[in-house]
Amino acid sequence: MSDNLQGKERLDRQIVALRVAKEFQDGDVVNLGIGIPMLASNFIPAGREVVFHSENGVLGFGQVTLPGEGDLDLVNAGGQTVHRQPGMCFFGHDESFAIIRGGHLDTSVMGAYQVSEKG
Repeated sequence: MSDNLQGKERLDRQIVALRVAKEFQDGDVVNLGIGIPMLASNFIPAGREVVFHSENGVLGFGQVTLPGEGDLDLVNAGGQTVHRQPGMCFFGHDESFAIIRGGHLDTSVMGAYQVSEKG
């Protein structure tokens, strides 16, 4: 461990996801990358509507389910089962990436392995 990290408490995944979720505004359409970003769907305050997008072709899903719960055919890009939401829809990868390339997202939260030193 480097000297500047000694004595510092490490943030857990839930705390990081909670902090990310605080950035979402009512009505945002948000792509969640693989890993910690996917947990952000669990921390949306009641009354705030955020529409989540997943690269595997799901739009409008809810929170990640508890282990052992959920429909194994209803997963986010990381393979985690998620809750159904009214108005939720499914489509192919081609349409999913057209949403991204077309500028239809308000925010995209990338996982650590999706970011490089060159952006």
